[in-house]
Amino acid sequence: MTDATPATAPSRRLPPVARSARDARRFLEESLPGVDGDTVYIAQLLTSELVTNAVLHAGTEIELRVWAMGGRVHVRVLDEVATRLPIPHEQAAEAGTGRGLHMVEHLSAACGVEVSPGGKTVWFELWPSETDLKPGATWTVPGPAAGQGVTVTLVDVPVGLSLAAQRHRAALLREARLIVMSGRSTVGVRTSDIRDVAGLNDMLDSALSRAMSRDPTASTLSLKVDMPRGCGPVALRLSEVIDVLNGAARSGQLLTRPSLPEVRSFRMWMLSEVANQLDGRPPSRWVGQHSLTHRAAPEDRTEYDPADVHARAVPAVAADDDNSILAVNEAAVALLGWKPEDLIGERVTVIIPPEWRERHVAGFTNFLLTGEATIIGKSTLVPALHRDGTTVDVFLKIDVEQSRNGRTVLVAELEPAASDTGLAELAERAS
Repeated sequence: MTDATPATAPSRRLPPVARSARDARRFLEESLPGVDGDTVYIAQLLTSELVTNAVLHAGTEIELRVWAMGGRVHVRVLDEVATRLPIPHEQAAEAGTGRGLHMVEHLSAACGVEVSPGGKTVWFELWPSETDLKPGATWTVPGPAAGQGVTVTLVDVPVGLSLAAQRHRAALLREARLIVMSGRSTVGVRTSDIRDVAGLNDMLDSALSRAMSRDPTASTLSLKVDMPRGCGPVALRLSEVIDVLNGAARSGQLLTRPSLPEVRSFRMWMLSEVANQLDGRPPSRWVGQHSLTHRAAPEDRTEYDPADVHARAVPAVAADDDNSILAVNEAAVALLGWKPEDLIGERVTVIIPPEWRERHVAGFTNFLLTGEATIIGKSTLVPALHRDGTTVDVFLKIDVEQSRNGRTVLVAELEPAASDTGLAELAERAS
């Protein structure tokens, strides 16, 4: 911090509940008389982010201090948990959460965190008249103390699938926190359950992000992650909590969609590796696990009228938000060599070449979490898998529709590409 907190600085105690972010904004407006409206608005926005983080991640009483002095606005947010430090995450453009600390970094003149025996203080300052000066952020994310950590080696991590699993865990934990805090519903876990595992989840995500940032173009990496000694049981508990929340998502208790089988398999492998290696066992590489035989039972299938798919002149396949195939037309049957009854209820991955499946699962997971996808409505050249094991180059175009019971349905048109053009373009894309 650039200045000590004056004894006369206005302060307010806030409980760890959702309305505290709103109360904090009002308190700031009352406490900054004479400060211009734009600066007050930015201070309210950033304070709301920090108070929300304290509510979600610390779960203790919060003390908010704010004052203006010498043309600068100072805000301090104190909570009683010193071990849960703010961890900025590198987020892709389509990520739905994780941007709060980055916003604090970009909009403030200076920001950081200070730890004391009784908790921590996350702070920021606005310097409206000193636009050329900006010390930047001083977030502190220490690793395990010397002698207290174990290096966990994760071998052959698929980057896209890992990021998809990371975002899905974050979405489940965030929504579960809000629901449990509201007291209006239960999702099978308590606030204490989430708090017990959230620290390890944040630490793991941060370590993975740092490791991946060293080689941002790689599709597969072997990573070394420093983890605190003795946290193996917490890793297994994190896996259990996510499984419970995934079940709540599948039963419709959450807005977040349940994970695809590959995302769940990767998450279970990664957390098992952490637990096993902390227990002294050697690393085991990720070998990829794709669910091709999990045919959806008729009673679980999305209510969808296949007339639109059958009416299309080009090969077309419809699938729901569980990645299960709902309909195929005759042109798609002729193109891919399958009988319709062999595909209905199967997962879309059955017609995707193995080397493209993890990329598909990662992109599909991001679509479920954000509602955004780079290929929706566009024509993209990809290979499709024929029943005999060969591949067929197709121009893929995806439309988004809705089923009778409100589920998302994606209709993919697979227009065959001329073999020489298709192979040339695929080679160019791969290079």
